[in-house]
Amino acid sequence: MRMKSGTLMIATLLIASVACSRESSRPGAYPDAPVIIISVDTLRSDRLPVYGYGGVETPNIDALRADGILFTSAYSHVPLTLPSHVSMLTGLLPAESNVRNNIGYRFDGSKHATLPAILKERGYATGAAISAYVLRSSTGIADGFDFYDDAIASRTGAATGTLQRSGDLTADVASRWITSNASRPFFFMLHIFEPHSPYEAPEPFRSRYAGEPYDGEIAASDAIVGEFIGQLKRDGVYDKAIILFLSDHGEGLNDHGEPEHGIFIYREAIQVPLIVKLPASDRKGETIQKPVGLIDLVPTVAKLLGIDAPPG
Repeated sequence: MRMKSGTLMIATLLIASVACSRESSRPGAYPDAPVIIISVDTLRSDRLPVYGYGGVETPNIDALRADGILFTSAYSHVPLTLPSHVSMLTGLLPAESNVRNNIGYRFDGSKHATLPAILKERGYATGAAISAYVLRSSTGIADGFDFYDDAIASRTGAATGTLQRSGDLTADVASRWITSNASRPFFFMLHIFEPHSPYEAPEPFRSRYAGEPYDGEIAASDAIVGEFIGQLKRDGVYDKAIILFLSDHGEGLNDHGEPEHGIFIYREAIQVPLIVKLPASDRKGETIQKPVGLIDLVPTVAKLLGIDAPPG
């Protein structure tokens, strides 16, 4: 049985923290604002400078944080890519969406509303570009999207977690779609997979972080995010958009005997970065320490836009 009181408390904290602190940020203060999710797969919050880590340079994520609200205690509900993204797009726990793993489960959009479907009903164009085979459209996660680019080659016998494409290619797809839809309300989800194993960052990041290859992937991710945000600015989208920068889960890195993720739920596997950039960089530089969860994204975005979230 779901512990509804605890979940409702966490959701209420995020909604209140983001949407209700100042008059300029009251519920519904940003009708028809573009909404963009930047999901950097397998990114531990404590391996970013904005959370106090000194081992890697991420100037673009740092700049986004300067324009946004940093949440220091944000959590995923499952350390796996597909069910975590389903949770962030539906506001449902894995037991409720019935997507509990990357394989063997399919999301049924006819039974559960999604954020893109909700916004599509209100005239938004909806798009996504993803970098991992585990998020392919045949899992059902593409429900509600007008455009869903999952052009990732599969290989016979290859583990699903190894099937990916460069975040640069995915971000290019995303930027082209956003440029063509910049004049209307839209929702877009950009997913990049760089921090996921194997940690094989391109140069110059591979050499620069040869001793910490995971950090090299983070630096490569930062460069991709920076170019993507640069295009948002060139398109005149950045200033008016609600941008949510986050990860679906963390990475074990052998802190408790797990090199990657998917088995344990220690902090390093489920605590994730979360930055919310509001239109006109409202409330920029704020820090919120209250605990929040990825299932709170749907009601929070709905509140910011002044629309109703699905019941429950």
